[in-house]
Amino acid sequence: MKKQNEKVKEHYDRVQPIYNFFWMNKKNLGMHYGFWEEGIKNLHEAILNENKVIADRLEIRKDDIVLDAGCGVGGTTIWLAKNYGVNVTGITLSEKQAESAINYAKGEKVDHLVKFYVRDFCDTGFTTGSFTKIFSIESVCHAENKEDFINEAFRILKTGGKLVVADFFVEENLDEKRRNLVNEWCRGWEMPNLSTLVDFSKKLETAGFKNIEYLDKTKEVEPSSKRMYIIIGRFIRLIFKILELFKLHQSYGGTKAVVSQYYAFKEGAVRYYLFSAQKT
Repeated sequence: MKKQNEKVKEHYDRVQPIYNFFWMNKKNLGMHYGFWEEGIKNLHEAILNENKVIADRLEIRKDDIVLDAGCGVGGTTIWLAKNYGVNVTGITLSEKQAESAINYAKGEKVDHLVKFYVRDFCDTGFTTGSFTKIFSIESVCHAENKEDFINEAFRILKTGGKLVVADFFVEENLDEKRRNLVNEWCRGWEMPNLSTLVDFSKKLETAGFKNIEYLDKTKEVEPSSKRMYIIIGRFIRLIFKILELFKLHQSYGGTKAVVSQYYAFKEGAVRYYLFSAQKT
C-alpha cells in the first residue's frame, strides 16, 4: 500500500502543472471530468455541475461534517464551503497539493471552514464516526484494494451518514483490444485496477452499507474525455516542451493514457458511475 501511495503522490506532483495549464482554472480548481448535462456550455460549468450533483446526492446540510477523500488542490472542498457554509476536510497523498489547497482556501476566505491533511483515505487516522458525509471523485481508482477504502469510510462515518463515489468502472469480460486500452490507461495514471459495477456494489454491501444506489454518468463525462484527447493530439508538441521545461519526462505514460482513456470510453470498455450508500 505504501508503494502504491508513493506512486500516486509522485504522479500528481508531476502532472499538476499540466492540470493547471490545460484543465482547471482558479475559479473551479477542478481536476475531475465534470458532468456535461443540458445547458452546460463549457468545461468550467461542467466541473461545477459535478460538484452540485455530488452535493445533491450527499444531501448536504449546513451542520454536516464532510470529508473529501482525495481532494486534489481542494476544488470541491472549497466549493462546498463557499456554497453551503459547511465544514469540510480534504485529504490527499501529496504535500504539494495540500499546500496549494490551503493557500486557495485562504484566497477564497473559507479557511475557517476547511482543513487539509496529507493522509491515506484507506487508513485516515480519524476517530471512528468523525464525519456525517464522505465523498470521493475519481480517487478510489487509485486504491489497490477498493475494500480498504470502503471499510475505512464505513468506520469513520457516523450512523446515518452517507458516502458518494464518482469514478471509473471497468466492464466485465473484455476482449484483448479493450483490455489493453484499459491497462494502458491504468498504467499511465497509476491506477492499479478498476472495479466492476457488480464487484464494487458487493464490497459496499459486505462492509455494511445500505440503500446502495448508482447512476450511470458515462454520457455526461464523454465530452471531457474527448476534450482531453483533442487537446493532447493537437498540442502534443507543446505539451512535451512543457514536460521538458518542468523536467516531467516521466509523464509520457500519463500523456499516452489520455488517448487510451478516450478509446476505452468510446469502445465501451469503461463506464463512469456515481454511487451513493448509507451507514444505517
